[in-house]
Amino acid sequence: MQIEHLAFSIAKGLLADDLVIVEDRERLVLQIQEIVVRELEKEDQLDEQVKEILKGKLEQIRSTNVDYYEMFKMVKTKLAEKENIVL
Repeated sequence: MQIEHLAFSIAKGLLADDLVIVEDRERLVLQIQEIVVRELEKEDQLDEQVKEILKGKLEQIRSTNVDYYEMFKMVKTKLAEKENIVL
């Protein structure tokens, strides 16, 4: 439901600002929904990759007193840059 609302809001903004011209507004909203879902799935996959990378380094992380969450964000950011994923 939130994705539908987000897609509707994006479409409404694009149309209000005359940034797109479409015949079928509902189709535009559906296309935006598909894009949002696809991008969220990419981010989920990226999160899984980061977890796998860090799983092998847990002892090293613990021994150096590095915050897991901070390390997670850092690795995720670097992987996203490498794979051209916008976060």
